[in-house]
Amino acid sequence: MKKTKLKLKKRTYYILLSLVIIVFAIIIGTNVYKDYKYKQTSEYKLLNNGYTNSEIKLLEKNLSTKEIETLSNASKDEFLISILKDEYYIKKNLNRYLNYHKENESFSARKIVAKVNTNTDYNYYTYDLDTNIEDEYLMLVNKYYHLDSSYSPNDLININNKYYYGDNHKIKSQVYDAFIDMWNQAYKENIYLIINSSYRTYSEQQEVYDEYKNSRGTTYADSIAARPGYSEHQTGLALDIFSKDNTTTANFKDSPAHLWLKENAYKYGFIERYTKENEDITGFAEEAWHYRYVGIEVATYIYEHNITFDEYYAYFIDNK
Repeated sequence: MKKTKLKLKKRTYYILLSLVIIVFAIIIGTNVYKDYKYKQTSEYKLLNNGYTNSEIKLLEKNLSTKEIETLSNASKDEFLISILKDEYYIKKNLNRYLNYHKENESFSARKIVAKVNTNTDYNYYTYDLDTNIEDEYLMLVNKYYHLDSSYSPNDLININNKYYYGDNHKIKSQVYDAFIDMWNQAYKENIYLIINSSYRTYSEQQEVYDEYKNSRGTTYADSIAARPGYSEHQTGLALDIFSKDNTTTANFKDSPAHLWLKENAYKYGFIERYTKENEDITGFAEEAWHYRYVGIEVATYIYEHNITFDEYYAYFIDNK
């Protein structure tokens, strides 16, 4: 009887031991299989290639499953990550960023994003878009966005001759009010601002452009003047501002008036539109005298972040 009980205990022990071994084997096998399967995933491969978890999330947010799979089988693409991390990255432009980078490998990610967002990956006047006049004082007019030949602002007012020289001038009323506020403050600081150019019709811009074109050719004309329909002056939002003591393009840039405007114009809603460092974005040679009204909030952002209005428009207005 005792032997029978002992045999039953041993049998039970071995059965339990076998079950434990089987359970452990299943657990280990399952984990091994899971580990094997995980190592086949793009996430594992990307981590193994040096991508961080946050970078993988960026990729998953912006790339298709197939694109991520392709990327996981190659070395880490540092440039792509730089593009995705750029402050002004626009998802719909990703392929254009990458294609433009192939043609300009020396350009930084920041420059690639800026140029593609502003359409300067295309030749001037070849990528032609209608200006959205419903954007009002934030409408964009440049070498890619144009106004119809019949467009004219409906709230133009005459500028008092105290503030300009030359022929009569007109500007949008909102711009005029802002200019007067700016003029008064500058005058208190012994700066006498004066307007040289303001609103121009389509035909008047045609005359300006043709004068340059006829004297020195199309290339020169395009570098220094907008073609008709592509000029900010037609919007009634742009002013060419000089000072009573410095009235020419040759002597204005280093004048006290220009230095004052660079530091203060944004406070009244104006930006210096065409700067030397941004010629490849704006498409125009430096014009220290050309000021565009965009409102105080936008002008302040552009001033503080050192970007062009073209970049601001692409990211904050067109990218809605």
